Amino acid sequence: MYFAKKGAEEPVTIIEDTTVYACESESCNGWMRKDFSTEDLSCPMCGSTMAEEVRELPQIKMDYNPFSK
Repeated sequence: MYFAKKGAEEPVTIIEDTTVYACESESCNGWMRKDFSTEDLSCPMCGSTMAEEVRELPQIKMDYNPFSK
């Protein structure tokens, strides 16, 4: 037997302005969202300092729990 959801819609990707920290080194393209940044604000890939920027990125749901119904 075959069971499928009828009329299943694909989730809509919401793009929003997001504050990020980007590496200032010319040879590194590392960056991280402000919500997931470390306190010392050094690049996790090369160790250089990071500058604050705003980028258009997909929204991340912070209240996601894969084990809830």
